[in-house]
Amino acid sequence: MNTAEFLMISASIVPDRIALAGPDERIDYATLQTRANKMAQAFQAMGVGRGQAVGVMAVNCTEMVEIYYGAAAVGATLVPLNFRAKPEELSYMIESTDVTALFIEERYFSIYEGIKASVPAVKHVIPLNFERPGLTSYTALRDAQEDIPVFGDADDDDPTLIIFTSGTTSLPKGVVLTYKALTSLVVNTQAPADPSTDQQVILVSVPFYHIAGATTMMSAVFSGRRLVILPQFDPEAWLAAVQNEGVTHAFVVPTMLKRIMEVDGFAKYDLHTLQLITYGAAPMPYEVVRRAVDVFSTRGDNPTAANVGLMNSYGQTEATGSMTYLDPDDHRLNGTPEQNDLTLERLRSVGRPMADLDVAILAPDGRRLPTNEPGEICIRGDRVMKGYNKRDDDTESALVDGWLHTGDVGKIDDGGYLFITGRIKDMVIRGGENIGPAEIEQVLEDHPGVAEAAVIGVPDVEWGEVVKAIMVPAEDGMRPSEQELTDYVKTRLASYKAPAYYEWVDELPRNPLGKILKTELRDKYGSPTPASAN
Repeated sequence: MNTAEFLMISASIVPDRIALAGPDERIDYATLQTRANKMAQAFQAMGVGRGQAVGVMAVNCTEMVEIYYGAAAVGATLVPLNFRAKPEELSYMIESTDVTALFIEERYFSIYEGIKASVPAVKHVIPLNFERPGLTSYTALRDAQEDIPVFGDADDDDPTLIIFTSGTTSLPKGVVLTYKALTSLVVNTQAPADPSTDQQVILVSVPFYHIAGATTMMSAVFSGRRLVILPQFDPEAWLAAVQNEGVTHAFVVPTMLKRIMEVDGFAKYDLHTLQLITYGAAPMPYEVVRRAVDVFSTRGDNPTAANVGLMNSYGQTEATGSMTYLDPDDHRLNGTPEQNDLTLERLRSVGRPMADLDVAILAPDGRRLPTNEPGEICIRGDRVMKGYNKRDDDTESALVDGWLHTGDVGKIDDGGYLFITGRIKDMVIRGGENIGPAEIEQVLEDHPGVAEAAVIGVPDVEWGEVVKAIMVPAEDGMRPSEQELTDYVKTRLASYKAPAYYEWVDELPRNPLGKILKTELRDKYGSPTPASAN
């Protein structure tokens, strides 16, 4: 099924309902379909079709939804770009996916000008929210076309999205997701639009370049919901949007949820429409979710207060999003003391498998392990990625005999709840952002004061995890200051990848083959270093 049909169905069933509510405009389903038709015509006029890539470098906006559905109609692939990435990373993302048409927000245009010589495949540059001499703006391009539907010839196994996620190498990996994968996610988790029921309202504040944001623009449209779009997350703006738009559903990463609860005057916001908050994309500190259970449960007789269900979602981009979940009942402490103790224990888990996926704990030899025995978390099903874009070796190691190897270590208890106990891969997940240690290690070792560096993640209440660097000083023994190192990393990588903590050691532990023993480092240094917090 072509995901462009999600919009066609809802536009036919609920054409007058508001589909998108952005900061500056509200668009009903009929209008969204018209704009998607025009964008599909525009892509055809540019010669962009099946299998070709369309890049977008922008914060969340209504235009990105229009671009996606127009691209899907002609069988093209959307590549939403992480605007927080450094120019070198963006250049790689654009070049490796052979982006043909690139849509850019004004604030990022100077970045494109700095890298355009390295991305010669880009033939069409379209300013999204501004005018530029010699370039046709997005609005002019779209509105010059006719409102005629386009029915492309894309197959289920064709790519519809490439989402970049950091790996353990120095460059991000492009996860190739097919029409079948997205269709499987949406039709197995969402009901289609229904004009006989009240419209639900979903708030998206995670970026569209993140799998949780990208999939929301599909699930919301298929189900005929109103998608309220925040350009970027701000806790006060989030609360105001819930109040002003009557939001019923929202997804946040743990850091967002913590900041929302810390807003001054939190209790003054009218949250009575809010039914469900789903959280995920990063480890949830137990103390944060425990507080959320109290804050978002029944809050007295205040008519503006919320009795909100909480849902934990554990997933990966490679699995097109959620793989397991803790549902609202798993967050409620309304049983016997013994039942509540079990509930509190399972709040440390990531819940039970989604119905459309097979989740298993496998041994290194591929055997399925029994209950409560730890091993690698693996999944299979229609939602598994097609592979990593132009990374055959990485694809072959991740997809084995039909199983996606997540790199996470875990166990499943007697009730079917999955507990993550560690990671095979060394990924650090900070506030929902995946950070590959190798790229930070390489940058640190380029500094003249650092001979060797190893990066691990350490727990953090604010971000879930933050980066910690364990380093061997250069031979002269002169150790650069932590601020100097932080500034140095930020000149080379996105700022959120800079270490929050540093530790100096005489040598790094290694195995006989010279590989650094990250497990030993985590055991010895896997906690914050208060004196060096940045």
